[in-house]
Amino acid sequence: MRSSLALAGAALSALLLAAPVAAQQQAATVTDEQLRQSFNAADVNRDGAIDIDEAVADAILVFGRFDANRDGFLVLSELPRHSPDRFRRADRDGDGKLSVGEVAADRVYEFFLIDTNRNGVMTFEEVRAYAATLRTAR
Repeated sequence: MRSSLALAGAALSALLLAAPVAAQQQAATVTDEQLRQSFNAADVNRDGAIDIDEAVADAILVFGRFDANRDGFLVLSELPRHSPDRFRRADRDGDGKLSVGEVAADRVYEFFLIDTNRNGVMTFEEVRAYAATLRTAR
């Protein structure tokens, strides 16, 4: 059960953290039910929306899941569906690895792409619409 929850929880984060091409591939394989489970896992206070704090907290949790060697950094080889272009964008200091701060900053960037009505939260409908745009961009 724990591993299925971890996979479901990672689905939203993987979708939000994925690069455009990889996100399209990820979006095509994520079902609405998986997206809902992931959304609910990130919605810690259960208010039906993900605020910026919840989004960043989720990114930090996912960072820990992907940090295979537990060195406190992510390298491209630990992110098999991440594009090099997106990785470089997130790698603010250009050292070839992502710190948890860089991942959190990139999540903030994604948050504002998804929060289309600019009310400070991502709703499931906004996340679903974002996923749909990734699917149709293929």
